[in-house]
Amino acid sequence: MLVGVGLLVGLVGAEMVARWAPSHTRSYMVGDPILHHRLRVNDSRPVVGVEFTTNSLGLRDHEYTIPKPPNVFRTLMLGDSFTEGAGLLAQDTVPKQLEALLAARCHRRLFEVVNAGVASYSPILEYLLLKTVGLLLQPDLVILEFDMTDLKDDLIRTATARFDADGRPVAVPPDPRLEPALLMPPIRKPRWLRILDPAEAWLNRSKLYYDFRRSRMGERLFGSLKLTPERLDELGLIGNVQYDYGAPTRDFEGHGEREAWARSERYLVNVRDLTRAHRIPFVLVINPHPQQVSGLESPVGRRRVGVGPGFYASARPFRRLEDFGRAEAIPVINPLPLLRERTESEGPLFKRDDIHHTPAGARVFAEGIWHGLVQRRLIPCGLAAAFFAEA
Repeated sequence: MLVGVGLLVGLVGAEMVARWAPSHTRSYMVGDPILHHRLRVNDSRPVVGVEFTTNSLGLRDHEYTIPKPPNVFRTLMLGDSFTEGAGLLAQDTVPKQLEALLAARCHRRLFEVVNAGVASYSPILEYLLLKTVGLLLQPDLVILEFDMTDLKDDLIRTATARFDADGRPVAVPPDPRLEPALLMPPIRKPRWLRILDPAEAWLNRSKLYYDFRRSRMGERLFGSLKLTPERLDELGLIGNVQYDYGAPTRDFEGHGEREAWARSERYLVNVRDLTRAHRIPFVLVINPHPQQVSGLESPVGRRRVGVGPGFYASARPFRRLEDFGRAEAIPVINPLPLLRERTESEGPLFKRDDIHHTPAGARVFAEGIWHGLVQRRLIPCGLAAAFFAEA
């Protein structure tokens, strides 16, 4: 009994020490009690091989005049790392390439497109960023880039979120125990041992156990934590939104996907309601992943997020968001046809070893957004530009 008690006390003590150890985050980000994480304010450093500079609002952009000058049409673009511009120079990011297109083709006003993208953001955090930071910029238009990883990110963020009496999120504090537990893949075991799944989910919250699972011995005993396409298949997790980043891109509805769509759509409605209350037009832009554009795009990058080779032609996520937009009176822009058309002539549109855009991919994506904005008369660009966009 004494040995058992001593062992238990030792384990509890070790767990406490492990939990108090500082957690590692990306160098250009900090934790935030409302926004979960955000970019450092007034910071400049190399990130993914390029200079990464932020302003006093913690956005990857220059300073903006507040209040907004009367001759300026200011667009706020919310999104994740595809908007932030992972590995791209600031001028090559989607928001800045869209700004350049507006300046070149629309001459009635001075156009600004604010880059409010933050890596690993999804609609729940984009709503909170709009509420706490974005509205300060007095935008004339809000664009939200919906990424195929948003379903999984919203699932994880919702687990730590706090909500008001009407069900709107008010904060998403980081939780260094719960989040890794939700992301840790289950141990492969016979069907008859799956009754232990609840105990495993509880054990996953232990920092000691998490560190052991990540160790060489842990991976040797329980399998790799890297969810390659083969590993997802081995564990029966293909299409499972909690683990499979590519779940929405597959040609079948996976485990938990229906609930995940409803969750993310609820947060998009929160964004629409907030913009509507401030009389700001709001538009949703769908961001396709490499495998949805071409079977040849990002051959190494897609494996890193668990997506196998080939062309994923399913229109499911695009139809779902377009139907949602019609039901909720939210304009939806789908640049997928343009990306598919240009991949042969202007590709690669995505990096070989990373699923994010190349400069050419960001330019084509921005052009698809420009076409959609002009066709829907969401920007003051004139009739000549509208005819050009139709053509």
